[in-house]
Amino acid sequence: MAQSLLSLEMLAKIADGSPIPVFAINKQHKVTHWNIAIEALSVIKREEIIGTDEQWRAFYIEKRPAMADLIVDGAPANEIEAYYRGKCKKSPLIDGAYEAEDFFPELGRNGKWLHFTASPIRDNNGEIIGAIETLEDTTERKSAEEMLAKIIDGASIASFVINRQHKVTHWNAAIEALTGIKRGKVIGTDEQWRPFYTEKRPGMADLIVDGASANKIEAYYRDKCKSSRLIDGAYEAEDFFPALGRNGKWLHFTASPIRDDNGEMIGAVETLEDTTERKSAEENLRYYLQEITRAQEEERKRIARELHDDTAQVLGSLSRQLDNFIRKKHGFAPSEVLFLKDLQAQLNRGVQGVHRFVQTLRPSLLDDLGLIPALRSLVKGLQESDGIGTDLKVLGGEKRFSSEVELLLFRIIQEALNNIRRHAQASEAQVVVEFAEDRIKVTISDNGRGFELSGRVDDLLRSGKLGLAGMQERARLLGGTIEVQSTPGKGTTLIVEVPY
Repeated sequence: MAQSLLSLEMLAKIADGSPIPVFAINKQHKVTHWNIAIEALSVIKREEIIGTDEQWRAFYIEKRPAMADLIVDGAPANEIEAYYRGKCKKSPLIDGAYEAEDFFPELGRNGKWLHFTASPIRDNNGEIIGAIETLEDTTERKSAEEMLAKIIDGASIASFVINRQHKVTHWNAAIEALTGIKRGKVIGTDEQWRPFYTEKRPGMADLIVDGASANKIEAYYRDKCKSSRLIDGAYEAEDFFPALGRNGKWLHFTASPIRDDNGEMIGAVETLEDTTERKSAEENLRYYLQEITRAQEEERKRIARELHDDTAQVLGSLSRQLDNFIRKKHGFAPSEVLFLKDLQAQLNRGVQGVHRFVQTLRPSLLDDLGLIPALRSLVKGLQESDGIGTDLKVLGGEKRFSSEVELLLFRIIQEALNNIRRHAQASEAQVVVEFAEDRIKVTISDNGRGFELSGRVDDLLRSGKLGLAGMQERARLLGGTIEVQSTPGKGTTLIVEVPY
């Protein structure tokens, strides 16, 4: 008996010192504890209620059992469920305890949402001698959730929300239309994966809720995702979902964390945009660009062959004939000899120019030996013709690619070096080709005048830097990217990355 009294005194001290609203009742349903926090919540002083069975007055307009009363009576699950209509569940932490969330219109001016847990108090023999109920005012959170629901439901972008337990709390009309799944079939479940995958796996919102690392998220989306530039902790990606629709769909999707006032993760929202038509247009554009590029290269090859087999041969023959004429004929005045020799020198320069032009149109080294030997020749030509000290570095194990890939890479580097020759006013340039495990990276840099860089490569194209247009389109044909770095007076660096 003394031990029970000591336990009750300890309970009173704990309850009174807690900022969480708490009350306790005994086996006879009489209130034994009513702490300061529940006084503030209910506006009922402990003197008014301790020793009575009127704990219901804080929550209801007429007498009915509170959850603590049901626990004291050892009510079965179906009886508790009858009072709370799908709003309660067994506590995962305390044996014999239940928790629920409900709206109490009599609390405060406009009513309050409360999350509450009732737990049994047992004696040394395990017999229930009372119950303790704790309450948390969740009105602000519920208001925020209701506002979120209105925003999500009214959005024209397909969206859904999950909570900390990965259960779907919102599924708007737009995502119903996208997936063909009505909200009634998914809200309250953790089956948000079903419209997108053939077997259960975490979506991006699930990974965000779990606080997954960037590496883990990357592992699921294989280079198709990145952290959002707009929302801290959010990620976005684009991927193809064969399970969606008749022929599958491309979706661009972003998942963002939802946090409470303390910064704790309480859920995630995911928005999805159907990009199938855009991707199809991009594929069509890529196909036409490939065809145009292929046709251009075939035409270059034809012109190069004709120049080599016809024009260069004619000019070479004329040069040889003129040389023979000068050697065999005598009696020319010195000025006439000088004129003929100058004429021959011009013909020889013309032959060399045609040969250089042929190499520019279609370098035979590229077809015969591959990308790196052709680049060495290109770099050497820049040094010899323009006096720009140019260095070629090859890192990693050199690999051969298809003729189309090598040609597109060569054209990108060729155009970059042409830009240096024409515009950079540089004395030095460098080309670094790095063969990595899954990609080739090419860096072309110079020490020229540089330029003011604002925005992305697309902005440079709109500003008239059209040389970049061809390079960018060729990189896109290879599934690669181009990055430009430049500072006035400090040169320019162009970085091209292409996956294998």
